[in-house]
Amino acid sequence: MNKKWFVVTGAIFIGIALIVFLWWAFWGRFEKSTDDSYVQGNQVRLTSQIDGYVVSIHADDTELVEEGQILVELDPTDRMISFERAKSCLAERVREVTKLFETVYVLASEYEKAGARVVETETRYVNRREVIESGAVSEEEYILAEAEYIASKANLTAAKYNLMKGLTEVQNTTVATHPIVEKAKSDLREAYVNLQRCTLRSPVTGIVALRKVQVGQSIVRQLPLLAVIPLNQMWVDANFKEVELSEIRIGQPATITSDIYGAGVIYKGEVIGIGIGSGAVFSPLPPQNATGNWIKIVQRIPVRVSLNQDQLKKNPLRLGLSMNVSIDVHDTEGSRVPNMSTDKSIYHTDIFYSQIDGSENIIQEILNQNQSFELGLEWKKSNLAA
Repeated sequence: MNKKWFVVTGAIFIGIALIVFLWWAFWGRFEKSTDDSYVQGNQVRLTSQIDGYVVSIHADDTELVEEGQILVELDPTDRMISFERAKSCLAERVREVTKLFETVYVLASEYEKAGARVVETETRYVNRREVIESGAVSEEEYILAEAEYIASKANLTAAKYNLMKGLTEVQNTTVATHPIVEKAKSDLREAYVNLQRCTLRSPVTGIVALRKVQVGQSIVRQLPLLAVIPLNQMWVDANFKEVELSEIRIGQPATITSDIYGAGVIYKGEVIGIGIGSGAVFSPLPPQNATGNWIKIVQRIPVRVSLNQDQLKKNPLRLGLSMNVSIDVHDTEGSRVPNMSTDKSIYHTDIFYSQIDGSENIIQEILNQNQSFELGLEWKKSNLAA
């Protein structure tokens, strides 16, 4: 009986060992697992681009907000005054430049008038010079005609240079494109954008966290007010021991479970990157292993694993949650180093591009109201050659 019991027990142990060996041979040795894994993601900090006083807050911690939604508003009084001043300045500059163009036409008329005067005095001078010998005119009248002719030529020269000076201020431009007007337009755009920046909008869609801003608070630029956590920009950092990294490659599939949902929810992921250093190296006080007594400590390297977006929408996660990651290392043909990064944007927001929208319509309206006419000068400097 004892012998039979010993044989049965031995067979059971051998069977179990065989099963374990087969599992290890066909699966276990191709799986790298760790429970030192945590959810990570982008924390988009909302900061103001201008200084100001907070007058209202439209979202609080744990609330879901959409990209472009108003989160914080600043007192717009000072920015509104600056904007109105910039509008008045642009209108004034348009009128000033319009006067410059009109002055050119006045100078052109004076130049033509001076040219006609030269022809008149030259004719009188030539006529008297031809008859001075015969005594038909007096010498005094001849000298006076000559003096008038010389003076008219000098006036023509002065009129020419005055016209050239006026042309220099407006040549190759219009009222709308004149440098003086362009500067005023830039100042107006800046004032307009600063007024729009009194309204702070969410850069992304996500959950509000870390709200520190309060109503009535005086804030300065680059001061973090709150954070928005995008639910679709999350991943898992699995910290593997250095002895487990030899077979891990970028692109290998991974299965992930979380402590919050348990084994009933399995996320599908993929290795998208392997950290370039251990946490100890990047800590504020890195270890100095070359001094004193030394004890070897196995280091861990973060391996970034992506999360399936559809699964993430169905079962959302939170930053910092504990995860269990298993990587299938059957295929070791992949690279340990990622491909060269491209210029393609990975994360982006469009809310800042729209801050200037509407400014050009205001500028055009001011131009139409203060510009009497569109000038096209016919005068060229080449036409003024003596």
